[in-house]
Amino acid sequence: MGYLYDRYADSLFLAAMRITDNRELAKDALQEVFIECWHYRATLGPILSSQAYLTKILRNILVKKLKQQQITRHIKVAELLPCPEDNREESMISLDLTKEQNSKLQKALSILTTRQILILKLHFYEGLSYKQIADRLSMNYQSVNNLAFRTILRLRNHMYITIIIALTLPG
Repeated sequence: MGYLYDRYADSLFLAAMRITDNRELAKDALQEVFIECWHYRATLGPILSSQAYLTKILRNILVKKLKQQQITRHIKVAELLPCPEDNREESMISLDLTKEQNSKLQKALSILTTRQILILKLHFYEGLSYKQIADRLSMNYQSVNNLAFRTILRLRNHMYITIIIALTLPG
């Protein structure tokens, strides 16, 4: 286990920081990856790619933690609403927020090229590593890595600008 930590901790931490800007959350998730591996070491089958396996565990842990944070935020917002018992109003607000988030995501995705969308789909929805994507698309690994990085950066910047504009508009 020490070998895996020494070999992959830095790259896993960088991967965590690409998912979240919260250093503490990234550190906690990284530690949980190795704790999980230790707990399930007896039941693990053969693993073809240690880094891909550890990255997948890291991503799952971070997604779970981020969802928990989001739920906590929603609970705090719900406490501030004048009538928390009114489920109909809460449902309408939740539906509006979901529609708004989906609309923003669709707008952000519309600025991407077909290849960028394909790489995102293969990596995030099918769980393929950049190496596997490079093999499937007959591309150079570094090209896939660079394109994925630029794509995610472009989406983040677009979403950030959209949020800033929404906050500065009156009413």
